[in-house]
Amino acid sequence: MRGAIIDRNGTILVNSTTGADGILTRHYLYPAMSSALGYASIRYGVGGAEAAFNSILRGDNSRKEFMTALSDELLHRTQKGADIRLTFDLSIQQQAVKVMGSHTGSIVVIDVPSGQVLAMVSLPTYDPNTLDTNWETLTKAAGKPFFNRVLQGAYQPGSALQTPLMAAALLANYPLDTRIDQADQSVKVGDVTINCVAKPPTDKLTLTQAYAFGCPYPFAKLVQELGFETIQSGFNTFDLNHPPTLTGYVTAPVNQETNTQTTLFGTDNFTDNALGQGSITVTPLEMAVITAAIFNDGNAPVPYSLLQTRQPNTDTWIDAKTVYSPLPMLTANSARQMQTIMQTTVQIGAAQKAAQSNLIISGHAGIAYVGTTAQSWFIGFVTTGSNQGAAIAIVLEDTSDTDLAAKMGGQVLSTAHNYQMTATPQPKGGA
Repeated sequence: MRGAIIDRNGTILVNSTTGADGILTRHYLYPAMSSALGYASIRYGVGGAEAAFNSILRGDNSRKEFMTALSDELLHRTQKGADIRLTFDLSIQQQAVKVMGSHTGSIVVIDVPSGQVLAMVSLPTYDPNTLDTNWETLTKAAGKPFFNRVLQGAYQPGSALQTPLMAAALLANYPLDTRIDQADQSVKVGDVTINCVAKPPTDKLTLTQAYAFGCPYPFAKLVQELGFETIQSGFNTFDLNHPPTLTGYVTAPVNQETNTQTTLFGTDNFTDNALGQGSITVTPLEMAVITAAIFNDGNAPVPYSLLQTRQPNTDTWIDAKTVYSPLPMLTANSARQMQTIMQTTVQIGAAQKAAQSNLIISGHAGIAYVGTTAQSWFIGFVTTGSNQGAAIAIVLEDTSDTDLAAKMGGQVLSTAHNYQMTATPQPKGGA
């Protein structure tokens, strides 16, 4: 019997039953969780969380005395798997799916400072309860429902890359308050013309104001003035060559180069890449971790999704390893300056739609151009206490409406805030 999957609050998300004919049926109880949990099929194998923790759910790692294990085998007793409690919060996941509606894209929410993944949505998705019947259709579907966009999507960052650029400017002590003439002018990158994400109130902007309104020209100027090596060094602090992974899950291909100080781009297409319209790609999880690092005073939490396991025939939950050392990305001073800049962006800039009453939300909205289409980004975080809160990354593949992405971000962060303010501590050891 395959073990159950339970959310952080104790809600059963997946369980199994055995019919009178002895056939095991896996039940997925909440459609909103499908893209995160994946599937377990006798015919087609496992995917998502079902694959990530397959050995635990199957019972391969169950601790049995030798004679008990031998007896089970001789008597053909059904192997029982352990239950798992994941970091996912059903209410946050449901809100993320609700705000996404019929859009193609993804949302990921991370608890700060722990790194626990609270929600992971990739759309379109599928119904794992009818997987065996619809497998052939799903594998040929244009929307690639089996493709986990949060972990596997290698996206053009576009102006979302202005966040690492601002951080690079801070690290290089670049003047942020000097006004730049004609700061709202467009920038040509290949066949693409990049404009401000939102119309600024004037054409004379500081770099901080340009960030707030997503204007590309001041950042193109910044890139040229700081030069290749300085920008490269700034980007290396975010380890863009090595996107973060989620243990057990299939993720985007990782650069096998072991030296983190690698060259992200050549000098020939230097500006295009620095503006997010070249060969650099990012995953939504990567952008969420970068955002979390800014919120966490420069230290990036390591994302994870397994909280506890419970062996068969016991009520005792055993904590999984959940202590991961954060990865330094920024100085505390630079991170705190970025926190202020991102808060201002929600107050007066292109990310205003993310604002929520009585909440402190900070963020940035961006557009990336892919061929003849555009996709919108929102990254941000909400504060629930001293260095505590949640970080989010959203990418919508089918629209350039950054207001929509920002509005979605604010709504999901509001739900995450409500959860964090009312959550009770997770049980330790005993249920």
